[in-house]
Order: sequence, then C-alpha cells, then structure tokens
Amino acid sequence: MTSSDALNMLRKHPGYQTLVQRRNRLAFSLTFIVLGCYSLFVSAVSWRPDLLLIEPPVFGLTTGIWSALLLIVGSWLLTALYVVRANGAFDSMTHALLTEVNV
Repeated sequence: MTSSDALNMLRKHPGYQTLVQRRNRLAFSLTFIVLGCYSLFVSAVSWRPDLLLIEPPVFGLTTGIWSALLLIVGSWLLTALYVVRANGAFDSMTHALLTEVNV
C-alpha cells in the first residue's frame, strides 16, 4: 500500500471525520470565546470607559486593569484546555484510527 492510498483510506474513515469535526468545533468555539471577550473589552473601553474606573481600586488597580488581566489569564486557560484535549482525547482518537487503518 502506498502512502497516497493509506492517506485516502484514512480521510474516508468515519473516525477521521469525527476527529476533524470535534477538533474544529473545539478550536472554533474557543476562538470565538476569546475574540468575543476581547471585543467586549475593547467596546467597553471605547464606549463606556466609566465602567472600568469603578472606585475604590482593589490593591491599587482599577477595574479596567483587572478586566485586562482576567482576559489574558482566561486566554491562557482556554489555550491550556485545548492543549489538554489535543494531547488527551484527540491523540487517543488519532492513535486508535491509525492502528485501525494500519498506517
């Protein structure tokens, strides 16, 4: 079996289609969450900056700074979630699929 034949057989396998759909669904969902949060933050900064200047500051930082830090840490956590899923469930599915197709 040539590598081209193996690749075609792999792409037609229902397990491969499921893997691609799950991976894409997770990646796009996390991307839209991050982009949505950043868009909301930028919108708040530009249209309602008074929301981000609530007094008194907590530990010397305004609400806007805390919001920005939360966005950054949240983005890291969502990236970590993707990495855990990719290294766990998606790698297991890939290994089972390659074993089944004998690639």
